[in-house]
Amino acid sequence: MEYLDFSSVITIIRKYINDERTVEDKHFNIEVKIDQIRLLEQVFSTFCSDESERDFAFDNGQVCRWFNGQARISPRIISFYMKKGNKEMLSADMEYQVFPLMYDSAMAAQELHTLLLQDTTIFNEVRNKLAAGYPCGTDKAKADFMAAVLFFGMEREFRKRDANTKNLLAAGSLSPVLKDFVYGVKAPAPCRYFCGRDMELAALHELLGSQGKVFLQGIAGIGKSELAKAYAKRFGKEYTNIIYFTYTGDLKRDIAGLDFADDVDDSETMDARFSRHHRLLRKLREDSLLIIDNFNTVTAKDSLLDVVLNYHCRIIFTTRSRFDNYTSMSLEEIADTESLLSLMGCFYSNAEKHRPILEQIIQTVHRHTLAVELSARLLETGILEPPLLLKKLKEEKAALDTTDTIGITKDGRSRKATYYDHIHRLFSLYQLSDGETELMRNLSLAPLTGIPARLFANWLNLRDMNSVNDLIEKGFVQTVDGRAVTLHPMIQEVAMEETRPSVQNCRTLLDSIQTICLLHGYDVPYYRQLFQMVGSIIERIENDDMPFYLRFLEDV
Repeated sequence: MEYLDFSSVITIIRKYINDERTVEDKHFNIEVKIDQIRLLEQVFSTFCSDESERDFAFDNGQVCRWFNGQARISPRIISFYMKKGNKEMLSADMEYQVFPLMYDSAMAAQELHTLLLQDTTIFNEVRNKLAAGYPCGTDKAKADFMAAVLFFGMEREFRKRDANTKNLLAAGSLSPVLKDFVYGVKAPAPCRYFCGRDMELAALHELLGSQGKVFLQGIAGIGKSELAKAYAKRFGKEYTNIIYFTYTGDLKRDIAGLDFADDVDDSETMDARFSRHHRLLRKLREDSLLIIDNFNTVTAKDSLLDVVLNYHCRIIFTTRSRFDNYTSMSLEEIADTESLLSLMGCFYSNAEKHRPILEQIIQTVHRHTLAVELSARLLETGILEPPLLLKKLKEEKAALDTTDTIGITKDGRSRKATYYDHIHRLFSLYQLSDGETELMRNLSLAPLTGIPARLFANWLNLRDMNSVNDLIEKGFVQTVDGRAVTLHPMIQEVAMEETRPSVQNCRTLLDSIQTICLLHGYDVPYYRQLFQMVGSIIERIENDDMPFYLRFLEDV
């Protein structure tokens, strides 16, 4: 017998929505596929758009637990729909936001009715009241019925289900299947304009097949992370599991921070959680791939590296550091000019018209992928015409060391310095507004894993997402899974130098976070991102107001 709860009801609704269905993202104005979080944003559309709930953000791992019956849905959502009139809004959202996505809402209603009748734990009087509107003659009646059943499943006694471990019993040379057991580790899709790296993808696949572990090395902004993401997409069907996470400076903390289905004890220490996660990762075999992005450290600084290298699965590390004692692959600039011109054409609509000048711009920025992209985006804004941009970039190049160390030195240091000069120059040419500069200053404190865009805007008291979207168009701000925002690591370092984030000039952000931390007992579903943000702030911010900063640290 199936227990009628939020998990069983939402699973039936999700069943009748095709995986290829898309919905418009209200923040970034783009079409995105319907995943679990997008579905909840449609089902609870009124809740998500309510002014009093602006600070609410769905956490991927927590949402997975709601769907799998591992955790009760947020009390804030339940309380919201308990208020007078809001149940009717749940029905309206079902009719106008969810039904258009479903290919057979009538069949979904029938399955919910069957579920309602077969659940013997529901008192007859309650069952009859819920089923009073069935069969449904109109879409409104159908929406009323489905919304009533959904709310009943949310409100009633929560019964936790057993963790889905049946797939973890695989034996022999194959890895256990972790798809429904580890959350939030899916490799992001590469950028839609990824190009010019077919030979590198083949070489990386060959190295992984023969060596198992590969350090993908290269200058910041050259495309290491995108190559790793593209590899996961192209060869994903060859792996039972692909686990992706961004390195935050401590492998032990990162592995402990992975979101497993059986992570339910909030009192568990980091060491205990790491041990449990580590035991499972050790069971992975060569049919699984682990991608550790931005592993920018040295061997001596992370004592757990040798432990991770003893895992039996294949591993890709993307890194700016050199690991000469391990199998490594150096990613160089894209040699094919046509590929870089094609890249510029993705962002600059008049690229073909100015082809000769664009070729010179490509050479001037030393074929650096990120610099090429930012140049094209800058041209599209109309701030500069191609001849003037080329002139300014050549002036900047002439001001560098006349020996042009980028062509002489291949140890990475001189090339890195030259590329950073290019990015600094392009950053200044964009002529960002005061509001955009302020946003870049605060976002430079965010972790590379990203912060939900709506939440970040709320922390900064932004009235809309216009400034964020403008910076996305300019290429400075990146989106993660279409929900979170972050900066490219190289842009982050440049932004920190240009804007100098400090306790005083980031006061709005710090005040917002401090206020949340003082709300004891308040439901904070985004606590992981909150803690990551706090850690990143402590690591990067300049302290120019000691009394306030000490109070901030004490409260957080």
